[in-house]
Amino acid sequence: MATIQPARGGTAPLPKTHAQITWWLAAGLVGADIGTSVFYSTGILFPHVGFAAPFFILLVVGAMWLFKATYQEGTAVAPINGGAYTMLLQTVGRRSGLVVGSLTILSYLATAVVSALSGAYYLSSLWQHAPWPTWQVAAVAAIPVVFFAFLNLFGLKESTKLVFGIAAFHFLLLIVIDFWGLFVVFTQGADWSRLSQGVMHLGPHEAMLGLAAAFLGITGFETAAQIVEELEAPSWKAIQKIYLAIVLLVSFTAPISSMLCMLLLDDAQLKTYSANMLSGLAFSLGGKPLLYVLVVDACLTLFAAVNTAYAGATGLMTTMGKQGNLPPIVLHQWTKRVRAFQGYPYVALPFMAICLLMLMALPGSVNELGEVYGMAFLAVMVSYCLGVVLLRLYQPHKIARSPYLSKWVACFRGKTVPMAAVAGGSLLLFSELVLLLTAKSARDLGVQLFLIVLLVMVFYRLGQVEGRMVRLPDLRIGLGKFRDMEELPENLPVYVLCTSGATPARLVTTISYLLKIHGPDPVEIVLFHAEEKGMTHGVVSEALQRVVSQQLEDFFSERDFILSVKVLPGNLAEVLPEYKKVKRIDLVYITSGRIPARSEDMRQLLANELGLDVIRLDEASLPKGPGAWFNQWVQSFRKQKD
Repeated sequence: MATIQPARGGTAPLPKTHAQITWWLAAGLVGADIGTSVFYSTGILFPHVGFAAPFFILLVVGAMWLFKATYQEGTAVAPINGGAYTMLLQTVGRRSGLVVGSLTILSYLATAVVSALSGAYYLSSLWQHAPWPTWQVAAVAAIPVVFFAFLNLFGLKESTKLVFGIAAFHFLLLIVIDFWGLFVVFTQGADWSRLSQGVMHLGPHEAMLGLAAAFLGITGFETAAQIVEELEAPSWKAIQKIYLAIVLLVSFTAPISSMLCMLLLDDAQLKTYSANMLSGLAFSLGGKPLLYVLVVDACLTLFAAVNTAYAGATGLMTTMGKQGNLPPIVLHQWTKRVRAFQGYPYVALPFMAICLLMLMALPGSVNELGEVYGMAFLAVMVSYCLGVVLLRLYQPHKIARSPYLSKWVACFRGKTVPMAAVAGGSLLLFSELVLLLTAKSARDLGVQLFLIVLLVMVFYRLGQVEGRMVRLPDLRIGLGKFRDMEELPENLPVYVLCTSGATPARLVTTISYLLKIHGPDPVEIVLFHAEEKGMTHGVVSEALQRVVSQQLEDFFSERDFILSVKVLPGNLAEVLPEYKKVKRIDLVYITSGRIPARSEDMRQLLANELGLDVIRLDEASLPKGPGAWFNQWVQSFRKQKD
């Protein structure tokens, strides 16, 4: 019997094409990015809202629970890498997907560069008597960029182990400092009126700026949505554990650390440590020894956030490569050359090169790059929230398959709308607009960088579109009782068989099996081939039509069904959903191919893109009789012809 594995949307286990990551390793990866915000969030807020900074951080921590529910639902409904790009691609369309994909890539580039530069600046603070020149800071910042690029050649799991250790030490240190600070506050006393006065003197303008700036404290939250396919199965449960751990840790450490800075640092210290208030808190509590420990921790954690950028960019760009929005070379690996290289070199190495160029061109623009990062991050988060809402409204087949849906909903035209996504997205959109209107220099820089990334993608897509200007002809023939019909019926069940070639015996074997399992009633079988870039144009198309019209039509002449050939140029995961828009499809079959794991990967991707059951056939297990009969029939036909 054939090996049949029906898709189950979000519940299907992910294929183990590479070593999978446990939820706690992934939590360390995400936490390394979010955990860095404690080093600068209070310092960013203080000029706008003064001593009310802890309350704004507390507000953002509350909003994280909304984002937690939103991202859990999004990754359960569509358990593939890509994050906001995938959400918009599936709900709004390819153009919006490309825009959000460009924004996401920009956010990861800015993450890597800003984190590397910030870590280098923190490290340079150990030599306050001899400040580092800008070129030296940039040179040190280049070290983690290069290091994690080459570490990612070995695969995501290898780099994640190192990052987890750094993140675990970082949060442990924060918890120690927070408990130490709370002990000092409650035993030695503190001026609590500072906090209340900060709120009392707060104006509307300052409050808006503070709210917008506060959301920079959760940058990196979206990274888990870029590595869904790398997580241990079931991925939706792993996502729940990741976000629960991260939200709990940040909910405790971020507001308390900010509050302690406001309570324990005097006015002179607040001015001295305006750019790194946590360093001032460490010095106030434990003197230079604790300060040195914190500076080293800050340096390592910021450097670890560089790897988070690599992980997010890899997940996004490989997904875009599978869907034809980036060149397929991004999917190539070097495992044939070096078995240990399980990563994606054509993502990591170009990403490294661009980051190094940005370090050389903008070494002293860390503040502007930080704001660019914030703008891109907020836009990506808003897009994800919008995508989750649109999935509920327009893709009910995926919602029905999802193992998790948020419970706080409202009814709209007979459909449910996730209010966590609506409320969270509204807050983020407001903050994004405030940043765009107030940070002019960062806005201009961000627009320039964004347009560069977008133009590269657009030019690639234009090349793809040009290749489709030559339409490949189709073939649709009726067999048996449909043979002499002038107009073939359009209401038969349609089963699509994805094929990579035109070997007659293999096609006969598979078609015979499909006719057998779907009973005696008439059906339509579509032989579908995606002509990817690099293939000789029209070769498979012509071969399929020749085999069908010259051999299969006669061989199956007594069977009542319709046999069609459809060939489209492009990636299978991209063009088959496009075909579904103009042709009703009931079921899709793919064969196991040379590498079953990759076939399973494609099966799940197609199931999510199409919203249909996609079944993988193990050709080696199919009945061999039809193929043997066909070969005998061909030999007999040739003898008669001779």
